[in-house]
Amino acid sequence: MRKLSKRFTTIAVTTLVVVGAAGVAWAAWTLSGDGDAQAKAGSVIALKVTSAGLAPGGLSPGNTTAVLLTIQNKNPFPVRVTTIRLSKLASVVSGCGADANVDIVNTAPLPADPAKVTIPAGTEDTPASAQVTWDGPLRMKADAADACQGAPFTFNVSLDAISAAS
Repeated sequence: MRKLSKRFTTIAVTTLVVVGAAGVAWAAWTLSGDGDAQAKAGSVIALKVTSAGLAPGGLSPGNTTAVLLTIQNKNPFPVRVTTIRLSKLASVVSGCGADANVDIVNTAPLPADPAKVTIPAGTEDTPASAQVTWDGPLRMKADAADACQGAPFTFNVSLDAISAAS
């Protein structure tokens, strides 16, 4: 039988050590595991209408007017307003009953451009706000009472919105 040289033995042992170390390193880095986890979805925060008013010039007999709304969003995602409704139109001026002189037109379309009805994301501490201009939801009757000239009107605003997150 042939005797192995020191050089061959050294090379063989070194090769085995290197291959073995590589195998251990590979084994040390290939891990797996499993387990249970929990997650909780957040809750939405109601939007707030912080101001509402009429376009410059206000109401005039036989014409519709725009309503300007400033809407505040404290949610961490942008929202798009899908519906706005006005109700409880009132006037405190004697002889200018709101129901007899002004019609609410809740069917007036919202702006077609989604950007014009989208409120950016905000936070509880730093709410985001945007102005929405809704054309035509109030129409003064053609034969409105003279007492309605310059009369202030109040109304309630309610709205629906959806997430505009992409």
